[in-house]
Amino acid sequence: MGNPLFVGEGTTDRQGVRKRHRARHTKSRHGCFTCKLRRVKCDEGRPICGACSSRGEACTFPSIPTSSSKTRKETAQSDDDELSPLSTRHKDTSPEQTSHRYLPPNLQPLVTNETAASHTPQPPSHHGDLDMDNLKLIQYFHLHTAKQMTMNPRRTKIWQRVIPDIAVKSQYLTHLLLALAGIHMITHRLKHGEDEVSDIIDLQIVMDHHQRGLRGLLEAVPHISHTNAEAIYTGSLLLVAFIFASLQVPRLNQPVTSVAAPSPSTDSTGGSQQSDIYHTLQFKWLHLIRGLSTVIHDQWSTLKASRLRQMVVHMHGDEYWKDIPFCSSPSRLSHCSTKLQKFAHGASQAIMGLKAFLTTRQASTGSSSSHVVSTTSDTHTAASDGAFDEQAKALDTLDAVYSRTISVLQCSAAEQLSSDHSDFQINFEEAAVLSWPTLISHGFIASFEAPKEPDLFYGYSLTILAHFYLIDTLVDFWYLNGSFEGEIFKIKTLVQTLGNAELDMLMLWPMEFV
Repeated sequence: MGNPLFVGEGTTDRQGVRKRHRARHTKSRHGCFTCKLRRVKCDEGRPICGACSSRGEACTFPSIPTSSSKTRKETAQSDDDELSPLSTRHKDTSPEQTSHRYLPPNLQPLVTNETAASHTPQPPSHHGDLDMDNLKLIQYFHLHTAKQMTMNPRRTKIWQRVIPDIAVKSQYLTHLLLALAGIHMITHRLKHGEDEVSDIIDLQIVMDHHQRGLRGLLEAVPHISHTNAEAIYTGSLLLVAFIFASLQVPRLNQPVTSVAAPSPSTDSTGGSQQSDIYHTLQFKWLHLIRGLSTVIHDQWSTLKASRLRQMVVHMHGDEYWKDIPFCSSPSRLSHCSTKLQKFAHGASQAIMGLKAFLTTRQASTGSSSSHVVSTTSDTHTAASDGAFDEQAKALDTLDAVYSRTISVLQCSAAEQLSSDHSDFQINFEEAAVLSWPTLISHGFIASFEAPKEPDLFYGYSLTILAHFYLIDTLVDFWYLNGSFEGEIFKIKTLVQTLGNAELDMLMLWPMEFV
């Protein structure tokens, strides 16, 4: 029998005007939420319908109406309300009761002490209920966030198509996706000076999604295998971008607003000042990124063959840039932005200064000494040769990443394929310059744990970290713009309280990018 799409023009008029009728079927008006979201017919078998049973998914049904006197129009409207994330309120139910009654389990709002203590109906806010916020977040992700995560066309398609498809099949990934869209919306409002009152409500909802998504991801990580590696890696991408962007939100990352003069060693307020600054520094994200990278590394072969292949395969890794000769000619980098030119011309000298400081400190203490003498007090601070080694290794990694970054600038400047500097950003991404947290040692990161009293040794480690942060300021994506400038400023403020002129000089160059 031929395909009706290919019927020729010689068909009779009677056949041409014949009306097609859809096959009659019984509409499922009281099916489960899962089938409604998947847009498939539900057999309404309770407590678990046949479709959910075969797929092994959670099956939740809406409440059965107590009255059958609804008109056909009212019944149809009720079906649309149950499916819509807006979840319209009914006359005889409170907003709180309605949101819990019609929301699928994976989008139930968190129960707080405030809501549990009072059941008095509250007037609707100007934001709408939680469902309206979820709809806004989904829309924002598709219209804005997914399009601005990368400048690589292939990876953009991954963010627009593959990642949402993976996320909707997992509860915790859905929360992480909504959280990323929310933090993008908030940072956009903050940068453009929009009304911050609306951000107060949005931020709470965003953090609820983030916390629930993070909890689900951490529960899934210990059970990673080839069957769920794709989902866990998707969660890692969503989470890392969220963490970077959260550094831009003052309510999530307390800024240091002013630089105080270094306190004398005899001043009892000096330690308190240093402690206050220290507690504003953000280090947890380093542990999280390294932990996720370690877990996912075991499934690398699976990921390279998955739908996320474009996200894990970079055309120009570290080995690619090692044989490229360095040319510091200013004319070759004249097409770069002022910030990129400043980095290219000052990176080598910055590395030399950091290494010279380490050499000086090692010479003054002796190679086998287990103490570093602080210039701000007469006390001795324990710093083993192993700690010196960690700092030296971190410097070698910094040197390699800086060299890679400069090579990217040279190649991009030579190509001159665009006038908006997008080629530089694409090559930064291809060279994976942001991968430095996975390259530094755990011992170096562990050295940032809260010290009893910040000293010269600790200040030097922070100074090295500030030079790593500088790399992130060169990458022009929304989740990085403004994220690390504040962290560099905090480090500079803390280092300044140590009263060491050499460290203060080393921090001058990173501060030029703030």
